[in-house]
Amino acid sequence: MDGQWGNWQIVDFKPEYEVGELHITAVGSELYFHSSLPGGQGGVDIWAAENIDRVWQEPVNITGVNSIHTDNWPFVSQDGAELWFTRAIGAPELYRSKKVNGEWTEPVKMFSIFSGESSMDNEGNIYYTHHFFKDDVMLEADIYIARKKQEQILICSRNFNKKNGTDCWMRFISVMML
Repeated sequence: MDGQWGNWQIVDFKPEYEVGELHITAVGSELYFHSSLPGGQGGVDIWAAENIDRVWQEPVNITGVNSIHTDNWPFVSQDGAELWFTRAIGAPELYRSKKVNGEWTEPVKMFSIFSGESSMDNEGNIYYTHHFFKDDVMLEADIYIARKKQEQILICSRNFNKKNGTDCWMRFISVMML
């Protein structure tokens, strides 16, 4: 309340949910987690539960993003429009799905192998872990940042002036892209 944590309560998830690496959306209305619950598409899938009247509902498999592979470590952007997660097809890779008309779109691989466990700051920069393996043993995991790309757009306008009739001036506008 008022930006402070308080009124702690234990959420009593059913043991069969096997809740792993959960993420609660910024507005607190949804909880995303990975689990090997029956009814999934792969060994581990991403599931979501809605918070209705302060009660977490039964989790639903997010079929639009899950695969036959291991899909885990979900993170939802602050505006609720992007779901980032780790998919392990052998080695972990970072994927993103966008929410369009209330449905998650087909995920797109965003970062190469050995990356996962994403998070995002208020500017849209992605923080993720990059794992280093040798002989199938993880030696270390470092945190990296992928800054949201700024793309410049050229705007050309025509203006009449007294010297040469027309002038074309250019102005660049930075647009955030990722």
